[in-house]
Amino acid sequence: MKTNERIEESLEKLWEQLEENSGGNMLSEILDPEQTASLETLEEKGLIEKFQGGIRFTEAGREEARLAIRRHRLSERLFHDIIETNQDDMEEAACQFEHVVKKEIEEEICRLLGHPETCPHGKPIPPGACCQKARLSGDKFVASLASLKRGEKGVIAYIKAGDSKKLQKLMAMGILPGNPITLTHAFPSFAFTVGYSQYAVDKDMAEAIYVKRAERAMP
Repeated sequence: MKTNERIEESLEKLWEQLEENSGGNMLSEILDPEQTASLETLEEKGLIEKFQGGIRFTEAGREEARLAIRRHRLSERLFHDIIETNQDDMEEAACQFEHVVKKEIEEEICRLLGHPETCPHGKPIPPGACCQKARLSGDKFVASLASLKRGEKGVIAYIKAGDSKKLQKLMAMGILPGNPITLTHAFPSFAFTVGYSQYAVDKDMAEAIYVKRAERAMP
């Protein structure tokens, strides 16, 4: 593991210990030296400081740790929700992927996932600037077809189908990433157009189709 990756792994572990667990700041409880950067290295880089037999983040260290844990948990969400990787492979893939994610890509992943608030394990994902903008606008860049309003248009982002039969049925309709889609009705079923064809599905199927929103709904 590269030095900067070891530092990020250390910061993530410290974040869980210091920010998410109460009273766990004693030096003897913190880090596994075989897998993480030493406390001395973190202290030399101005990321932590020692006090009263324990440690705490510096202001810069806390922000670095917050960003590291955000990248890791967004990566977990990506592999769990979109790629549908199993639990063991998800964790390994996320640990590798998080270290190469740049800020711009991180925000695009967050938007693609709909600004998730928790990772697959239920732990909170620290919000980014993109999350705040989405909350202020009351909108999500990517949302399920079932959550759109009549007249909304977009491009199919991905399909989250729990079984192969559902996936095959949707693909037979032309529900493929990159295809334009418009929701025409949401009751009694979800009716939509893909290209020049029109289809109708139930709520369960509509919730499996995720769309990059393009235009607001008709009034």
